[in-house]
Amino acid sequence: MGPDRPSAAARSSRRYATPKRDERAAATRARILAAAETLFLRDGYARTSMKAIAELAGVAEKTMYLAFATKATLLRQVIQLTVRGDEADTPLSERPEWRQLLNGSIEQVFARFAAQNTVLMTRTAALIALGEAAAATDPELAEYRDRAHAETRANLRALAAELNRRGALSPDTTEQRAADTIYAVASDESVFLRLTRDCGWTPEDYADLIARTLNATLGTNTVVLTPDGRADEQG
Repeated sequence: MGPDRPSAAARSSRRYATPKRDERAAATRARILAAAETLFLRDGYARTSMKAIAELAGVAEKTMYLAFATKATLLRQVIQLTVRGDEADTPLSERPEWRQLLNGSIEQVFARFAAQNTVLMTRTAALIALGEAAAATDPELAEYRDRAHAETRANLRALAAELNRRGALSPDTTEQRAADTIYAVASDESVFLRLTRDCGWTPEDYADLIARTLNATLGTNTVVLTPDGRADEQG
């Protein structure tokens, strides 16, 4: 007997799963996500239709639904891509740019956090605010919002634990209190948008506020190192 021949299903799967086909699918998905982000931010979630996104992306509406079953799923993926920079499930706390927060001088750790958090807010705040508003009436988005909040808090608890281990927290600050404080002060997109949109602050101004606030509230030192490296006496 000769070697076993692959089944018809296996041959079909092999025929359709090719590098070029995968590349085209990835390119189509990227176009859809980019078009969705543009329209969500321009027209809002409720007024943006899947048909309009398909037209802007240059794909058939059927293709849209094959890639993203619902509009809520699409918004969720747009937000995830904007927050993480890709569609991988790796939490922010495990990514190199966030692990680098704890490298170098511990006196500058809140300044480094403030700088990275500001970069994140600059690219994500408007979309997150849109998602928060849409979640008020969309159960699917509400579930995603709750999971995202829980993941953010878990990431910040891990950060607080490491800050405590490195001696960056004041003796009267628990890890949980530190995580809760960072969550309230630095992860609220509405604060960033109010200051930068309504009050005319620059992202650097916002980063300076976050660094000073976290140093004063959680830190052990009285000299605050701001995101641009300047030292500022507190008290």
